[in-house]
Amino acid sequence: MENVRQTAIDVILNYAVVEIVDGESLKKRLESEEKLVVKLGVDPTSPDLHLGHAVVLRKLRQFQDAGCEAVLVIGDFTTKIGDPSGRNSTRPVLTDDEIKQNMQTYVEQASLILDKDKTKIVYNSSWLATMTFADVITVAMRLNMSTLLEREDFAARLKASEPFGVHEILYPISQAIDSVELKADVEIGGWDQRLNLLLGRELQKKMGQPPQEVLFLNPLVGTDGQRKMSKSYGNYIGLTESPDQMFGKLMSLPDTLIDSYAELAALLSPEQIAALPEHPRDRKVAMAKEVVTLYHGAEKAKAAAAQFRQTFSEKTGAEGLADEVKVEGNTLTLLEAIKLSAGVSGSEAHRLLSQNAIRLDGVVVTDPSTTIDVENKSYHLQVGKHRFYELTKEA
Repeated sequence: MENVRQTAIDVILNYAVVEIVDGESLKKRLESEEKLVVKLGVDPTSPDLHLGHAVVLRKLRQFQDAGCEAVLVIGDFTTKIGDPSGRNSTRPVLTDDEIKQNMQTYVEQASLILDKDKTKIVYNSSWLATMTFADVITVAMRLNMSTLLEREDFAARLKASEPFGVHEILYPISQAIDSVELKADVEIGGWDQRLNLLLGRELQKKMGQPPQEVLFLNPLVGTDGQRKMSKSYGNYIGLTESPDQMFGKLMSLPDTLIDSYAELAALLSPEQIAALPEHPRDRKVAMAKEVVTLYHGAEKAKAAAAQFRQTFSEKTGAEGLADEVKVEGNTLTLLEAIKLSAGVSGSEAHRLLSQNAIRLDGVVVTDPSTTIDVENKSYHLQVGKHRFYELTKEA
């Protein structure tokens, strides 16, 4: 039993972790079976949770399984401010109705990962919305303005003379107040949340509380292979997408992300990742099946893989085998790819896109400016029902 608990602690301290603030203290507290209050905050900025959210949710579940109190903070108040982390412009402000609509699905989708019966779900409007202006001033007096302005996102915008609102400075302060209100022992967040979470530690100390220990996790790169997975970037894979959708999007990933997804999205151990097939396509199929299995079960994952193989590998449609299309250079837009492959005009390509008649690696795509990078992988392009093309880089 002791070995099982030690293994659970090792997983907490290592899975997806970039850095732990005060890690030795956290390890000792976990080994002593202290019931820690572990906080994770999510802002309902969109209706759906995605695989990027799943990384931090699984970390919270690991603490939950170790006997800690898991607290999921729904940031219905902080969403009105907008998290400036990693942004080079001010986020659009959502209306109350939009936030309420998004919140309806968050708890249900988070329950795909968390044990709902053992999760404390709170809304930060319950304390932030009741604070007076005098309360905010009292908190602000305990914090250093230079600390906030040293943030990379603020500093870059200041240097470039890009505006940012005073309300954006209040976001990390509000998140820090959440930690004080909950008396959090631990907070989980992505690396991009570093300064927000550290400010929570600082405010707790100034308010006479023990500072929370912080785990920073690796971000999951989105399907574009460049930026953190985000609904606003359109590079996400939703937790509730169908098995075929999820599998198709996973197969569209650049080959360079296979092992990262195997760890962060499929939860495979280093030994299991090492044992995956060597060929990139087979390796990606194995990873995608593992991810889909987590959310839909092994049978549906197997069926999704078979459907993908039938449509895009065996090409059993009326046209038979896919035509190979050689691309000069490394990148082209989806519009250019359609014109190059199918030999249609720009207006015809736009018409096909508007009718959802274009699929890229099994996924319907409607944005003509979508970038296709063939430097490291090939792409399967379907135009209409019966035209299949394989886009590869010209040697």
